[in-house]
Amino acid sequence: MRKSVAVMGLTTLISVAMATPVVAATLSNGDGQSCPEGSVGTYHFVNNQTGGAAAGTLTASFSDGTNWVVGASQVNKNTQHFIVESEGALVTASTDLPGRLVLSDFSCGDVKKD
Repeated sequence: MRKSVAVMGLTTLISVAMATPVVAATLSNGDGQSCPEGSVGTYHFVNNQTGGAAAGTLTASFSDGTNWVVGASQVNKNTQHFIVESEGALVTASTDLPGRLVLSDFSCGDVKKD
């Protein structure tokens, strides 16, 4: 009887754990960053505490209406890095990964002329 109750409890726990969706990481700092007119911003995002997840994607939205979806530029055991270049102020960013997303570095440069 005890074994069957223990097995049922373990089975329920596993089922709940498997059914619980992974919560996506949302930017915890850095929204509102922007460059002066005529320059472009380079945004370096780091998603920490990914638990060894496979390469993810980052979605970043900017005040000029652009939305970027990019793959990881670097994947380590528990972190993933993403680089986005854009004009306009950063409104929000998120990944499809667990953990904590931060804006690690931000710089401005001249817009490239063709």
